[in-house]
Amino acid sequence: MADTRPSPVSFFSACRLCVLLLFAPARLIAEQEQDAKERSNYTTSVEREHSAYIVRRAFLYSLILVTLSGAIGYGAGFLAGALVCCATTKLIAWQQIAGACLLLWGTLFIRGWEIQSYCGVTFVERVNQWLYRFLYCAGTAVLVCSLAWPQCNS
Repeated sequence: MADTRPSPVSFFSACRLCVLLLFAPARLIAEQEQDAKERSNYTTSVEREHSAYIVRRAFLYSLILVTLSGAIGYGAGFLAGALVCCATTKLIAWQQIAGACLLLWGTLFIRGWEIQSYCGVTFVERVNQWLYRFLYCAGTAVLVCSLAWPQCNS
């Protein structure tokens, strides 16, 4: 059975891997092949984490992302109202359109079965998930910002 433990990746390394996928895919492939070689040296006696803990961690992680996205959007809308002034109806509409487009973009670009490996821990698969989550968080933040930004009375 394949080892399903992903290589540890810091936040900044994850950002770098995303940039490599978008602008230098050959370099990402080379790093992924190197990672696969290193992962092949892992011991084969892997004790799998119970699925209940995996679901719990995913639930809490997604709650943090939703809360953070909402807080960033609200803070941006509040600051824009305090520093820039009120937003016109047209600006609010454009923000909402941009937020909806980011959400749709994340939905349409996600790749699943066509890139999935047996163990699901390759850099390409993980970058795919990170970009998907980023687009959803950014879209949510933009929509919340449009709701929090005070609208001008016109």
